[in-house]
Amino acid sequence: MAKEGATYVCDICQQIIIVKKAGAGTLVCCNQPMRLYEGD
Repeated sequence: MAKEGATYVCDICQQIIIVKKAGAGTLVCCNQPMRLYEGD
């Protein structure tokens, strides 16, 4: 489940999203789960 306010990134296309409202399920991009972005 994605957490509200968390940032996720796709390792393939580098798309970054910020979660505005938490919900059930897994964030997916380019047919693979997105990973939690920890920052540089």
